[in-house]
Formats: sequence, structure tokens, C-alpha cells
Amino acid sequence: MDKLIKILPPPEFPQKTEDKEQWRIFFDTLGSELPSDYVKFIETYGTGGVDNFLWILTPFVNDDNVNYLVKQKEMTNAYIQSKKSFPQYYKHDVYPSNGGLLPWGYTDNGDELYWLTEGGPDEWKIVVYESRAPENYTYLLTMVEFLYRIITKELVCNAFPDDFPSDETAFVSVNVE
Repeated sequence: MDKLIKILPPPEFPQKTEDKEQWRIFFDTLGSELPSDYVKFIETYGTGGVDNFLWILTPFVNDDNVNYLVKQKEMTNAYIQSKKSFPQYYKHDVYPSNGGLLPWGYTDNGDELYWLTEGGPDEWKIVVYESRAPENYTYLLTMVEFLYRIITKELVCNAFPDDFPSDETAFVSVNVE
């Protein structure tokens, strides 16, 4: 996390980070804990995204565009529909199936970012599904390490456009009430 903070400074006053009790309620509702680096990310950065392009889902806002449970349902339902129509391209199951996909983010282009829920939450891999195509990419990285490598351009994800990340990458807070 320290490496990410150096290249992607968090906001001075992160929005909607909540406390341990609120996290417990969220995990109980979801039916699973999430990776510890994700929790640390939300506690550090709050609600928002990278370069006004890659948005991180968060459990503590009413904004349906980034509300974890709302967007999880929307992304999971769309994935299931795609899998029904094109099972040859959409091979993964969805959470709560063991090894199923569980979303954590998306891009303005419609690319979807998931965890592959195999093993304990801190062992989950990252899967990126390209928008409007069945292409997907799996990374043996945590969410924070994935973001760090994308931002530093150590990793290129073919789903993302060439101009992401920008040369002046920034975390953009979502204004929430």
C-alpha cells in the first residue's frame, strides 16, 4: 500500500470509509470478507477512482455507480446473461460459487474488474473482462498491486486504452452526501 500511496496520493479527507462495525455488517450482507488490501484501500482513499476512468466499488455510498452491492448485482447479472448467450467465451462462474467472479471495479469503457474467489480472500486473483468482447485477463496480483503496476506501467492490460493511465495519474474522489 505504501508504494501505491507514493504514486497515487490519497485525498486529505477520504469520503465514506466507515468503521469496523460497518465493515462487519457489509461482509455479513455480502456473505464473505474481501481482501485486506481492498479494505485498506477504501479506508485510505474512500470513494472514487483513478484518472476519472477506473472506478473502485465501495460499500458505503448511495451512488449506484459505485455502490458495491448495487453494482455487484448489475455486473453479475450482465455476466450471467453473457455466459448464457455465449458459454464458449464466458467460462467463469460467479460468486458465491467457489472460484466465482466477484466484482471490485469497472472502467468508463465498460471493462469489468473482478476477483477470482479461489482460496482465502487475500489469495484471490484479479480478472479483467474487456468491454464488448469476451476477452479476459487474469493476474496473480492483489488489487493494490494490480493498480500500482498499471499506474507505473509495469503492467499493460490490453483491455485498457493506450492513454490510461495518464502521465499525471490521480485519485478522483466521488462527491457523496
